[in-house]
Amino acid sequence: RAQEELRSISDKALSLKRDLLMLLEQGVSADHKVSALLARTGGSAAHADPGRLRALLFASEVPLRTAQSCQVLLTLSERALGRIGVKAIPGIGTASALAFAGVAAGVVMARTWLAGIPEGCRTGAAATRARAERILGEAEVIRTLVTDRVRQHLP
Repeated sequence: RAQEELRSISDKALSLKRDLLMLLEQGVSADHKVSALLARTGGSAAHADPGRLRALLFASEVPLRTAQSCQVLLTLSERALGRIGVKAIPGIGTASALAFAGVAAGVVMARTWLAGIPEGCRTGAAATRARAERILGEAEVIRTLVTDRVRQHLP
């Protein structure tokens, strides 16, 4: 039973790895689109320009999806801790630290793009900002759980 669960966790992690590679490509594309838009407008486009706001919101979604995928990896790390031997615990600790770094990086990048959208615009940015904070908060809780459990096994 434990072997099946670990195999399932491994399969999900590999699937998330493929998703993250795809998101990396989408992130580069979104960055280029926003940069091109800002270059066309001299970098000082009116804050209310609908095209600019849509581009910034779209650009914020890519790193936020990356953060969500990394949060899932954190959750998988936490699930795996109770099913592995002591020798694998350092690997889980490392994986969870990297996954949390991915969450933090994704949220910071999303915040960066969202900063270009003024508060009160009816673009959906407020919901996206709230989602970013929720993802980060939940990831911090999971990271703390994993870190505490890993520390229990330190010599």
